[in-house]
This record gives sequence, structure tokens and C-alpha cells, in this order.
Amino acid sequence: MRVLWFATNPGCYNNIHTNNAGYNGGGWMSSMQHAIEEHSDISLGIAFSMEGQPWKVEQHNTTYYPIPNYRKPLKDKFLDLIKYSDLTRDEIAWPYYISHFKKIINDFKPDVIEVFGSELYIGLATITAKELNIPCCLHVQGILSLYINIFLTPGMSRHTYICKDGIKSIYSNFQYLTYWNRSCHREKTILRAVPHIIGRTDWDRQAMEILAPQAQYHYGGEILRPEFYAPAERTLSSKATITTTISNPTYKGFDLLLKTANILKNEIGLDFTWNVYGNIDPRIAEHLAGIKHKEVNVNLKGVATAQELREALLSSTLYCHTSYIENSPNSIAEAQILGIPVVATNVGGTASMVKDGETGFLFPSTDPYMAAYFIMKLALNNKSNLTIGNRAKEIAEIRHDRDTIIKQLINVYHTLLQ
Repeated sequence: MRVLWFATNPGCYNNIHTNNAGYNGGGWMSSMQHAIEEHSDISLGIAFSMEGQPWKVEQHNTTYYPIPNYRKPLKDKFLDLIKYSDLTRDEIAWPYYISHFKKIINDFKPDVIEVFGSELYIGLATITAKELNIPCCLHVQGILSLYINIFLTPGMSRHTYICKDGIKSIYSNFQYLTYWNRSCHREKTILRAVPHIIGRTDWDRQAMEILAPQAQYHYGGEILRPEFYAPAERTLSSKATITTTISNPTYKGFDLLLKTANILKNEIGLDFTWNVYGNIDPRIAEHLAGIKHKEVNVNLKGVATAQELREALLSSTLYCHTSYIENSPNSIAEAQILGIPVVATNVGGTASMVKDGETGFLFPSTDPYMAAYFIMKLALNNKSNLTIGNRAKEIAEIRHDRDTIIKQLINVYHTLLQ
């Protein structure tokens, strides 16, 4: 079987200029790729966006197709600003990507196409597959059409967001906000073109019944990074240690994290350290919350390797997830499979991952007091903490079983070929 992926990241591809494989090792898609490559009866191709690469590269028995990003002429950029409310302006770039996709498909000659994510231009491969009559499925990641409703977090206006980085960034912030709205238009077109969907939460399944009612829904889990499958033993310290992995978009909830930390320190008086991993600029969240991270025991640790994050989690009291919207955060899964209890916002698909009161606790995304309460509860009761963490580990090991997930995926491929 020849399987062609259209992906939002390069997986295990080694950049010819830097010899680096993906962002921070490639994430869960790289893990899925390694598992697929073990099947000698499957030939894998991966198409993705990346500048300055050959159009076709063979590495480790996988064929890669790097696609340069579309560059808009200055005239179109100017018209984008004038016609900022015209969502169809995004369609200017579509023929560029579709022509690349056709060239790749004609070269690789896939039996099956799998498209990862509907958020980016790569998702337009669903339209190309439909046009060329090639069996295709879309693997849901985030869903921009739902995320857009909380892109501006509570208390943030469009003006605040556009001006958040000062005068020099007004244009780029306005452009990015406009891009998001146009991306939702593109995503809905992508989802209407796909006959099969792979998802993993009640939330994404329900969303697809509205956004892609024509598509057959299949369950498909995600394989975690290999470091998190190794045998692990927790160490609970006397001082509460909270771990969070977060990225820079405002809807990831760093302002909610700061509010919760402030309650823990200044109203409850809990002795704690909150370590935050990831690429984040704290300034806008600090402005919104009126709280400086250094004043509420929050330490910004930067981007960590999988091994560094594993070690940090194993010495943590709990993992806290503060995002205002998510589907199935890998950071929650990685904490759970190590036996770390999770406190998370009850948004999107998190309720499919965290069983409230059994494998962790869920709280409303607008209620930092409830977040602080559940953190306090886990920090002050080691017995309950260990019981909940162990139960989370048992369920996560089943949910992220590598062999089961690959069997599920290959079964979907065979279904597409029928």
C-alpha cells in the first residue's frame, strides 16, 4: 500500500541545511511515522511546508515533498488590508498549493491519502484528492472554526490584541487576526470535501457532525513520544510543584495560569513552585491579569526536550492545563501516562481525556478559584494524589497503546480502499 501524508509538520525529515528533524523532535506525528515505517508492506510519502528544500527527498525509506510557502504579491497584501472582511481573499493562494499537491500525487501515486489537520493550507489536499478520485481521510487536530470563538480571551478586545506589542506590530497583529478569520473559511471548505474523518474525542466527533456531515467518522488515537513510554517512578516532594506546558497564543490561557497562581500564593498561602515549559512571551497575559509571573512563583523554563519534560513531570505534584480551547492536548496525555494527576480546563476534548474526580479534575475556564481549589486538594493529600495519578496512568496506557493505534489506522486505510 502506498500512503501519502499531507502534514502540518515535517515529521522525521532532516532539513538539508541544519540536519534537524522537526520542531523539538517532531512530536506525536514522528512517533506515528516510526510505527508506520515498521510495516514493510506500506510505502510512505510525506508532503509539508518548508522553505529552501529540494522538491523531493528520500530519507530512511520515506519520500518527502517539502513545499515552499506561497508568497503574495505586494498588491494583494495591500488589497487584503482594504478588504479585510472579505473571507474569500484567502482563495488567491489555493491554486498555488493545489498545483503542488497534484504534482506530488502524480509523482508518488498513492493508494490512500491522509491529511493531518484542517487548519493550514496543507488541508486543501482533501480537495485535490477528491478531484483526482483518490481515497482520502482527514486526521483532526485543532478546529479553527471553533477556536475562533475564544481567540480573544476574556477581557481582551480586538484593539487590545492588535496593539498588544506596540506600534511596530499593529500591522502584523491585525494581519494575523484577519488570517485566522479567513482560515476558518478555508477550513470549512476543506472539511466539506473529505469523505472520512479520524478523530479521538467526543468534542471533535460532535463538531464534525456539523462541519463535515458527509464524512464517516473513525476513532484514531495518537502515539506519544517514545520517552513517555519508558518505565517511570514518581517522586513527591514536600513542596508542591506544578508543571504546565504552554505555547504563545493568547487562548492557551497563560493569563488564567497567573490568576490561579496569585490565588494559591496570596489567598490560600500554599507553598508551591509552578514551572512553565514552552515558547511564551508573558507580557500580554501579565497586562491582562495585572500579575507578574515572577511575583507568584511562576518560573518560565523555555522549550524543553521530551526527556527534560519527562523528568520534570516525574518530580511534579500535578500537571495543570489552562487553555481556553483544546482538542486532545498531548501534554495532558504525557503527564497521565507517567502517572501524574491533571487539573485542566473543561473545554473542547479535555473531558474525553480527564475523568473528573477519577483521573484528575476539570474546572470552568473562567474560574481560577476552582483551579486553585483542585490544585490545593492534590497538593495536600498525597494518598489521593497517588491514587488519581495511578488511575490516569492505567487509562492512558490503554488509550495510547502503540500497536492498537497503528492497527486502527491501517484498518481505516483498508476501509478507504473498499
